[in-house]
Amino acid sequence: MNSSELIEQGNQLRADRQPMAALRCYAQAFVDDPDSASAFNNYGNVLREIGQPQRAIPFLQHALVLQPDNPTAQFNLAVSYLIQGDYARGWPAYECRWNYEHLAGTQPQYAQPRWAGQDLRDRAILVIGEQGHGDNIQFMRFLFNLHAAGARVLFQVTDGLIPMLSGSNVVHWVGRYSDTPPEFDYWIPIMSLPGVLGITVENLPKVVSYLNAHQDLFQQWQQRLGPKKRMRVGFCWSGRKDNWLNTHKGMPFDQMMALVKNNPTYEWINLQVDASPEEDAVLAALGVTRYPGTIGSFADTAALIAHMDVVLSVDTSIAHLSAALGRPTWLMLNWFAPCWRWMLNRDSSPWYSSMRIFRQPAQDDWATVTKKIEQYLSWFKV
Repeated sequence: MNSSELIEQGNQLRADRQPMAALRCYAQAFVDDPDSASAFNNYGNVLREIGQPQRAIPFLQHALVLQPDNPTAQFNLAVSYLIQGDYARGWPAYECRWNYEHLAGTQPQYAQPRWAGQDLRDRAILVIGEQGHGDNIQFMRFLFNLHAAGARVLFQVTDGLIPMLSGSNVVHWVGRYSDTPPEFDYWIPIMSLPGVLGITVENLPKVVSYLNAHQDLFQQWQQRLGPKKRMRVGFCWSGRKDNWLNTHKGMPFDQMMALVKNNPTYEWINLQVDASPEEDAVLAALGVTRYPGTIGSFADTAALIAHMDVVLSVDTSIAHLSAALGRPTWLMLNWFAPCWRWMLNRDSSPWYSSMRIFRQPAQDDWATVTKKIEQYLSWFKV
């Protein structure tokens, strides 16, 4: 088997959730072909995915020695820095995302200069949302920095987030990606803000919350929910089901339901807006509070979450939204290929003061996570 075939086999093994076997294929590939940038990149990437980014970095760096313009190796190196909390190297390196996979060629271009730290007093800056809802929610906190610097902040973002930002005293204009913004002086993608602002793990502002539910929606959900009789536990077990990473990030529905079934003393409230009809039927049979078809945007979701005593979520936008609202948020985190923002070997997050992280101790081991959550729920007081 030549090095290309070994790499292909390794890729399949990785997709089949066998990372250690994939590593053996990539290692044999670069032994057979020491000039294979792909072999070194893939080996380093899987090391990072199994929680060893420090060991991954030399392999990724060597891939870039062999092929300096390899966008995949550049991206994998950037997230290896970030997951270790090395933001000084990570933020500049993360700019390579505009050449990587689905983002390639999508970076906006404007005649106005990109913001790189220029004085913002009495200036308008266009901040462009990017990637997923959770990314935008996580990085919205930095809009306050721009506002405090004297800027008039304009924000382009995905449709579902627009209602939540209406009436903001920080964002002067919020529009869809297809909308033409008012005149502005500078522009910047939202996930480039921390690099310009010089954000590190150490100086990341420790705020309890930076988003609020709309009061009118809050009251509407209060009426729908009725008087609280038991501790309210909101939950979400899956991200986007068409996303490859969700095979690792998402919890099997039956394991989430086992947690619900074993703990009937709480009021369980479904926050998974895309639950299938079959899943909704199971939820109903277990007495879960559900509102199928009534949540129209993140403004609705935020108002519902504001009534929760605690929110359980896998790594998806619900976790970001709940924590940004300052609600107690328990993140159920996958072992293989965890996102860089949650770092490693810690049960707290520098990004969210109200978040606790429950990590899988091994691949696919959600049972240990739910058992620990069950214990913590029994201790939790509201």
